Amino acid sequence: MKSGLGKLKGRLSKNLVENGRPSNVHHKVPRGGEAIKEAILQATEKLLKKYNPTEISLRQIAMAANINHSLIHRYFGTKENVIFAVHDRIIGKLGAQFSEIDSLDGNIEKIFKISEQNPSRRVLLARAMLDGADPHLIRHHFPTVHQLIELLRKKKSETANPTEYDAETLAAFFVAAVMGWFLYEPFLLASTGLEKRNKNEVHKQIVEILEKIADQIC
Repeated sequence: MKSGLGKLKGRLSKNLVENGRPSNVHHKVPRGGEAIKEAILQATEKLLKKYNPTEISLRQIAMAANINHSLIHRYFGTKENVIFAVHDRIIGKLGAQFSEIDSLDGNIEKIFKISEQNPSRRVLLARAMLDGADPHLIRHHFPTVHQLIELLRKKKSETANPTEYDAETLAAFFVAAVMGWFLYEPFLLASTGLEKRNKNEVHKQIVEILEKIADQIC
């Protein structure tokens, strides 16, 4: 009996990974190029929230997307290209929100909220950096940071007595402050006792601090 049960489990396991994808009939199989690409991107984004890029294989992506792994080669070529595409899509959404900002004055709260509403970008970037990935292998360009640099340059040009800090360094500081806050927020709230306060009020104070810093160091 045990032997027969073992054989049955073996057949089920074999069927699960047959052709590089799950054979679960309840899991919809994507059909058509666009549906397949979408499934690949969604599966990769979910995996990147749990694993570092180097820990993920094409077969894992294929199984999560419920496709044959050869289709990843057909549509993206390499795993690196898939990861590029995932980051591009996330940063594209972020960039669309960020592009509406034409001045730093009065908009730091908006920048803060945009970061709050895009946790996937933070998680994917943090995992990649912890894994020692080259930022240029994750992103070919950095449009939101470059736009922030331009906003800071504009603010400095409109300031009567601008400081000696260049826009690039200031941008790095602000990105670190905002992304770092949300990345470590549970720890920051718990370790300081701020978790007992209304989170919206805490966020409001953080924004006010960032606004004052911007006025003083630009």
